This record gives sequence, structure tokens and C-alpha cells, in this order.
Amino acid sequence: MNKIIKYICTIILITLVGINNVYASSNYRISLSASSITKGNSVSLYIKGNELTGGFTISSSNTSVATVSSSTAWVENNTITITISALNSGSTTITVSPTTVSDDDGKDLNLSSKTLTLTVTEPAKPKQYEPVKKSSDATLKSLEIEKVILDKEFKSSVLEYKAEVDAGTEKVTIKAEPNDKKANISGTGEVTVKEGANKLEVIVAAEDGTTKTYTIVLTVKEYEPIIVKIGDIEYNVIRKKDELPEVELFEEKKITIKENEVDGYYNDKLKIYLIGLKDKNGNIGVYIYEPEDNTYKEYKWITIGGITIYIEEPKTKLKNFHKYTETIKNSKVDIYKINKKDNTGLIYGINVATGNKSYYIYDKEEETLARYYDKEINIYKKINEDYRKYILILAGATLVVLIVSLIVALTKSKKSKKSQ
Repeated sequence: MNKIIKYICTIILITLVGINNVYASSNYRISLSASSITKGNSVSLYIKGNELTGGFTISSSNTSVATVSSSTAWVENNTITITISALNSGSTTITVSPTTVSDDDGKDLNLSSKTLTLTVTEPAKPKQYEPVKKSSDATLKSLEIEKVILDKEFKSSVLEYKAEVDAGTEKVTIKAEPNDKKANISGTGEVTVKEGANKLEVIVAAEDGTTKTYTIVLTVKEYEPIIVKIGDIEYNVIRKKDELPEVELFEEKKITIKENEVDGYYNDKLKIYLIGLKDKNGNIGVYIYEPEDNTYKEYKWITIGGITIYIEEPKTKLKNFHKYTETIKNSKVDIYKINKKDNTGLIYGINVATGNKSYYIYDKEEETLARYYDKEINIYKKINEDYRKYILILAGATLVVLIVSLIVALTKSKKSKKSQ
């Protein structure tokens, strides 16, 4: 009997334990997809029910920090998702509380509320990047001509140098290094040179666009230089055609200067010889050579609209016209105007194609040249003068008639009064 009672008690104890385990297994869990977010973003709240069915309430302790998308939820052995939106930085407590919850057998469950803490932070401020200031360094660290000695020691602050090489030198190699590696250099490497002075330029462009030019005047010695003097300035005569500037309406011609034959130009209409002269700085100009008296004069010309004028100084000046110097087609030209601001003026010279020497009308606005016919203008002036004389004579005659008419009228008036 005692054994039967013990057996029954054991069975009852096991059953009670099993029931308690069933009740204990009916529960819920809550979790957040992230415990910390930045303002303006959102997280998910998960409510997972385990062997239970019922309603839950959801709340935020600080709605100015974060709000929930729904204040209630129904769970049936599943997982419910609630969205929580972050409004401002701070901290809030999310509370999930069961209302009426039962297990799978319909028995009410007495479950407690659960909480989670959510932290909201301000978004990270974008990093402020200050614009990188570009370098304005356009100086050189070194400058040299390979196997050539400059006239002075190189300094980055000194921009002009001179050097000399033997006769027959046709090419030299220029080397340069910038102080700033971001700078660009042009003008280096192998360079072709000619007899006489050669102006070699090395241009440095800084990162910000600033430029600086270093100049080396390299003189290639001549075997037999031909030196001529104009005033107090010495020039080298250009020997070869490839160094001469192009000159329109002149033909190539060999010219003998100081018993040396050089390349030059000749115009049959003008009876002018042209040669090239180079100064000590390497600048080349075109000059008129007079073989008879062995003299030189700079040849100035302009070409506009197919007309080439050799500029000369006029022997006679035009009345009311004043001389001004202006740059036309990269040449400084004497132009004669009545007013300085006029767009038209007169240029005196010889038409290289025809040989006609005259004033020419230059129209700055239209970029045209036309011959100025002063004879026709004088005829027009004479006609105008004649018209003026005729008008004066007619005016005088009219005045005489008026005076005579007035005298006659006065005489008649007196006679009429006497007869009365």
C-alpha cells in the first residue's frame, strides 16, 4: 500500500514539474536592431512571442528624442517589428508591456514589462577641407647650357645671362630645374642656334599660373663677322637668307658689303637694297643699304588690304594735320590727323608695288588703305571758294537793290506830303 502511495505521489510530482516547465516556456523577448543611432535615422524594435498570444503596448520615455511607429502590437507566437524614429540627440527608454497575454492552452500569463535604452547622437559634421593654396613659385633652382660657361653665377633671382660659344656651333643643350617640382618648364633641351647673338628663353610656369622668364643671350662667334655702325650702335650683318625676315614685293639678291657677299633683297621700282642687321641682344631688323655711300637706314613698312607702303617722312606738311605715332600691324607708324581721336588719318610713303609716292588714307575701323589725291581735293576747295565768292556777290547785289528801293520809297513819300 505504501509503495502504491509513493508511486502515485511520484507521478503527481512529475506532472506538476512538467506543468511548471510549460508555463515557464511561455515568454517573450524584445531587442533593437541598434542601440545607438544618429538623429534623423530609425531602428527596428523586435517583439518575439514564445508559445503565447496577446497584446502589448510600446512607449518611449522621451518622445522628443525618439517616437514609436505604433503604440500597440499583437503577438501570436511570432515576431512583430516596430519602427522607432530618432528626432533629437539624447537618450530614451523603450518600454514594452504585456496587456492580456495567454499561453497556447488559453491560460492567462502574468508577464512583466521589459525595457531597452536607445541613444540618439548628432550626425557627424562633414569635415571642412580648406582649399589647398597653389604654389606661385616660378623660380629656377638651376640653369645651365651644357659645356658652356655663363657670364655670371646662377641665382634664382637673376633673370638675364650671357654666354659665348665657338664659331660653327649649331646646337646647344639647355638644362634647368625648378625650385618647386609642381612648376612646368619650357625652353629646355636641344636648341638650334645661329651665328651672332641668339636669345634663348626658359619660361617657368608656377602651379597657380605665375610665370617667370629666364633669358640667355648666347653669341655664336662668326668666322669673319661683318660689323657695321649706325650712330653709336654696332650691328652684325646677317649673311644667310634663313635668318632674314620675310619682306613683301622684294626679290632675293646677293649684296656685297665690305667685300663680303651676303643674302639680301632688291626692289627694282624703288631701287632699294635691303639687308638684315642683328644687334647685340639678338634682335634682327631690316635696313636699306646704300652702296654708293655705304649707309644704312631702317626699312619701315606696313601691308594692309594687299597694299604695301614703305614709310617715309614727308617733305611738305599738310595744313591743319598733326603728326601722331601709332602701332599698326605691330609696326610703329607716323600718322597725320586733324584730331588725335579720329579713326582715319594719313600715312606718307611709297607704294612698293607701283612706286607711287603719296599720302595714303588709313581707316582704322575698316582696316583699309587708299591713296590720298590732294590735287582733286584742291579742285574741290577751289570750287567751294568760287561758290563762296558768288554767294558774296549775290548778297552784295541784293543789299544794293534793297537800299535803292528804300531810297525810292522815301523820295515818293516826301513828294506825296508836299503835294498835300
